Amino acid sequence: MDDGGGLEATAHANAAREHVFGFNRITMWQRDRIPAETSDQLAEFADIAAALPQACSQLSSALEQALASQELSMDSMTDESDPSMAIGVARLHLEEARGLALDLHKHLDAARNATAHIISHGVDDGQESMPWDQP
Repeated sequence: MDDGGGLEATAHANAAREHVFGFNRITMWQRDRIPAETSDQLAEFADIAAALPQACSQLSSALEQALASQELSMDSMTDESDPSMAIGVARLHLEEARGLALDLHKHLDAARNATAHIISHGVDDGQESMPWDQP
């Protein structure tokens, strides 16, 4: 049975989550990172954030299509009994998230722009440099 790519889309969403968690774990205790690396990483996260508004819109559309073409009901783990009401609430949240993602992209891109031209001349290890060490 073809699920319209739903399982593959879920796998990609899972992978994105895992990659961000992995980034957080790797960088949590990492020291001596140069600003150029941080700038490159900010650019990648800005690109991710730039794709989030479309993802929010597509998720909202998927819910709208499900409401129009499927017979829906609610499980017993919620007080909400009307699937159309739950979808309406979810779509409102997705629209809000879409706007927040646009703002997130702007902030991440601004941070990347602010750090893009920083040059690191090495890590100050607390030792006094000698005149012959200077360029």
